[in-house]
Amino acid sequence: MSQLCPCGSGLTLDQCCGPHIEGASWPKDAESLMRSRYTAYVLGRHQWLVDTTHPDYRENVSAAKLEEQTRDIHWLRLDVADAKADVPAGQNGELFDTVEFYAYYELEGIPRQLGERSFFQRKDDKIYYVDGVALRPEAYRRPEPKVGRNDPCPCGSGKKYKKCCGASQS
Repeated sequence: MSQLCPCGSGLTLDQCCGPHIEGASWPKDAESLMRSRYTAYVLGRHQWLVDTTHPDYRENVSAAKLEEQTRDIHWLRLDVADAKADVPAGQNGELFDTVEFYAYYELEGIPRQLGERSFFQRKDDKIYYVDGVALRPEAYRRPEPKVGRNDPCPCGSGKKYKKCCGASQS
């Protein structure tokens, strides 16, 4: 277990997520739990994903189903964007810990990205994964409108863009 931990912490697997996945310890906070869950996906330890799902939300979760869903995925990297404790959410104003992350993977030779805001909650002095909401990358917005080749040149010359300022870009 002297390999680097897949979660990207910079620690070795046995110093980071390994003891959690092996059952020697339980993560203390939401970020540690989320990192160990990512590592479990990478290592194919799907039972850890079931065990760390909140008992009230395990109804449709099984190790066999998770294995089937991730069979052809090659995990590349994890980036943690934000982690917060005691965030009010839900209908009853319940408090959740949240972690925003981006996981990069390859499927059918195509690199892909998964972004999620995950919600975690404590039960019996342990923190568990509850659910997640997808994070979508922000769309690129141009600072100025795009000028087409046949549009009037924005410099005000009265010429077409392709015959004026756009001529040097061809």
